Amino acid sequence: MPLDAPLGPPQVHLMVLQRKAGNRAVAAMLRGERRPPSRPTPAVQRKPSAADRRRRARATKLKAADARKLIGDTLPHVLQSMTESQLDQLQKVFDASVVNPDVQSEAAAIDRKSIIAESGGYANRDPDLVAKADRVRERGLVPVGESDKRVRLDVDKLLTPDALAPRTDNPDEVTYLQRVKNTLNAKGVYLRVAPKLVKDPEDPSRHIIDPRQFEAWLSLGPAGDAIPTKDGRIDRDALIGTTVLGAGYYENVDQGPVQAAIDREVKRLRGQIEIGQEQHMLLSKNRNEAAPFVPEISDFFGGADFPDFSIWDQPHKLLLRAMEFNVGGNVNSSQPFLVVAAIATRNAANLLHQYIDDSSAGAERAIKVLKVAKTAGQVAEVGLAVTGVGLIAKGGRVVATEVAASEVDVAAEALVKRYAARNGIGADELASVRYVPQPKGSIAGGVKPGTSSGAGSGWHKW
Repeated sequence: MPLDAPLGPPQVHLMVLQRKAGNRAVAAMLRGERRPPSRPTPAVQRKPSAADRRRRARATKLKAADARKLIGDTLPHVLQSMTESQLDQLQKVFDASVVNPDVQSEAAAIDRKSIIAESGGYANRDPDLVAKADRVRERGLVPVGESDKRVRLDVDKLLTPDALAPRTDNPDEVTYLQRVKNTLNAKGVYLRVAPKLVKDPEDPSRHIIDPRQFEAWLSLGPAGDAIPTKDGRIDRDALIGTTVLGAGYYENVDQGPVQAAIDREVKRLRGQIEIGQEQHMLLSKNRNEAAPFVPEISDFFGGADFPDFSIWDQPHKLLLRAMEFNVGGNVNSSQPFLVVAAIATRNAANLLHQYIDDSSAGAERAIKVLKVAKTAGQVAEVGLAVTGVGLIAKGGRVVATEVAASEVDVAAEALVKRYAARNGIGADELASVRYVPQPKGSIAGGVKPGTSSGAGSGWHKW
């Protein structure tokens, strides 16, 4: 209710009773006074207690490590993001490292003096000295635990602007980097400290812990993998250099669905090109070893036209370009070259199959060449699918489906047009597929079941 709103009789009566009961706010309201607006309470720096001052004085005398200097020397960027209370927490750990052994040594000396008599493993002690030793421990020991040796930091202050920016055009990388961001927020980035191992001055062959020297590092989570950083900044290399994050990048990006599909299909297409070339060479060998004029007469009456072996050059070159563009993990440039290489392979296989069909060169060989054409068509389909065109995933893998050759050609034509419009690198190589001879009665070189040629509708437009 506003302070200047008129009060009804019941409200006034109730507030008078509250004023009589000692409610100062109500009394002020009835007098027409307004409470001044509240102001935010300024942060108050906690003053060190007497115990803190004693601890610091003793630790300084014992040459304890200085938290601010240690962090500033090793991880200066981290120091800029830390609060005073966080630095005090680590300083307490450093102080305890030298103070506690000194206190225990002092108390142990009093314990030894407290022994009045010993017999049979038992000792009679002076109760006053025992109490004194207890007071030394109670007054001097610095209580620290494992949780005091780590500080959770503000990860957003440590990440460089490009730390989570993708370096490739692989969509799997974008997805994984978002997971990395979620992991950083969930587990946190911690500054951790521990005494350093140094060579024993009395025996250089072994190492001992020096309570006056500490090492500091960042970790993913309070007890997780170390984050390799030189000054406390977390850049892309530091993230991927963190064991669990680097392993995840390899599994989800380097070997992720998109890259795995490209690697698998490149290998499969290369194998099919080799099979097609092998069958082509066998046909050429049979023709060369046949009686004079027999191949020519057979071709003439069968209407066959033996294709030149160079029909395999283009798919091979395009496949090499796909592999070249994929170096470094990029997929957007590799994808169209893989797709067009597969279609060029399919076209070459269909051309060879047409000759076998017309010349009756052998059913077994015809089946092998036809399989090359079919497999190459599947490679083209998967190549289209890896970045979302008709994508079908099974068990984390991109797989081919039964799609008509004409549909693949149309989708491939659209893909290449988008690629040429975007950057145009090698676009002329992709467009050159239109000059590949096609089997008779076919535009795209697709194969329908039970026939030697199919009907396409894409490549003749290029």
